[in-house]
Amino acid sequence: MPLAAMPSASSFLSRCRPTLAVAVALLCAIAAASSAAGGGAGRRGPIATAGKNYTRVCDPARFAALGLDASRFRYCDASLPYADRVRDLVGRMTLEEKVRNLGDQAEGAPRVGLPPYRWWGEALHGVSDVGPGGTWFGDVVPGATSFPLVINAAAAFNESLWRAVGTAVSTEVRAMYNLGHAELTYWSPNINVVRDPRWGRASETPGEDPFLVGRYAVNFVRGMQDVAGGGCSAAAADPFARPIKVSSCCKHFAAYDVDAWFKADRLTFDAQVQERDMVETFERPFEMCIRDGDASCVMCSYNRVNGIPACADARLLTETVREQWQLHGYIVSDCDSVRVMVRDAKWLNYTGVEATAAAMKAGLDLDCGMFWEGARDFFTTYGVDAVRQGKIKEADVDNALTNVYLTLMRLGFFDGMPEFESLGAGDVCSKDHKELAADAARQGMVLLKNDARRLPVDPNKIKSVSLVGLLEHINATDVMLGDYREL
Repeated sequence: MPLAAMPSASSFLSRCRPTLAVAVALLCAIAAASSAAGGGAGRRGPIATAGKNYTRVCDPARFAALGLDASRFRYCDASLPYADRVRDLVGRMTLEEKVRNLGDQAEGAPRVGLPPYRWWGEALHGVSDVGPGGTWFGDVVPGATSFPLVINAAAAFNESLWRAVGTAVSTEVRAMYNLGHAELTYWSPNINVVRDPRWGRASETPGEDPFLVGRYAVNFVRGMQDVAGGGCSAAAADPFARPIKVSSCCKHFAAYDVDAWFKADRLTFDAQVQERDMVETFERPFEMCIRDGDASCVMCSYNRVNGIPACADARLLTETVREQWQLHGYIVSDCDSVRVMVRDAKWLNYTGVEATAAAMKAGLDLDCGMFWEGARDFFTTYGVDAVRQGKIKEADVDNALTNVYLTLMRLGFFDGMPEFESLGAGDVCSKDHKELAADAARQGMVLLKNDARRLPVDPNKIKSVSLVGLLEHINATDVMLGDYREL
């Protein structure tokens, strides 16, 4: 049966409707209150230069504030193809400047007018402030709409709903970007196939059916990225030049379905996967996400697959993702995956330089780091040495930067995107978005057969209820916001 909206249980849902609406409004209030407690007022962005804020890199006034003339930089010539502009930008940078932009907290290159950029954003079921400050809540934007957890939304079997949620999330991102509260790259959706529903982080994924997971990914990504909000953005024949609303990233590739299980953990786990299972189960959702959804990013996982770290496997990253599936974007590591090769997996006894070279040659473009042990991500820490020692070529660095800056070009980071510049605080946690969140919760409900007439509980007979479990689950105010949401 094709995926579609499930028939509603009207009498039950009519009773739930007011409660759900109140619950969704409460989620926005919780986000606002927790974010206000965490601060954020006074932060500047998205592009802060000489005490002023800008929404596009190639604003002549911003260049003037740097003592530069924008007209002298070909990468700011909007009449040129993106590829030519990125070639000019990367060609102006020294090796050291290039390497400083290979991590999630890219430093930019003020000498050539390039500002810093924070790549790490999360939006699994609404805009989140997880990550090192690229997205944040404060006095202007105290919170964003929190949609149902993905495992609930997937139970609706409604593709148009999934796309609508992605569209709403990307609208809130764009509004927050205009206000300096967000960047434009988000590492969502999570499309791990979860075979054991008891897994502790299963709420982040659609479930255990590879086709369902893939269809969810396709529609969420299209909602996030499509400029027109409908079908695939096709304003440019060159797929690397098609504009995208917000960059969406399919994660975690591949065979990544364990966080911590008995003596296994994701940092040292070696997934032994037969080829058929790899293709039919673990690769299929990602192939759909890239081929059908045209996702602009893929994130590789911590684990090894048949002995090889996913983030250093050229067969997975280059041959499959980029060449066979035709990824039009960049490949990023799960945060600290390159370091994990050295510190945890101890793969081939590699040094930091060797792990950096292996990952980049395999096809990794951007290294997200958790800043553990006093070091930054491995690419920015060891990239220069890897080139100077002959482990990689400077052309490999150029290729990685080309993939990431082509993505930012498509997002309008350099030129702006006029169709979204009117969005503001009123478009975040709006009435329409809160109603969409409530409707998504209704559609995802699974009704139980009430043979013994125990549900719903009769308040005339039951005078008290005991809640047993972890304190954070009993006192569930914060937990209501769902996993992957820091408070």
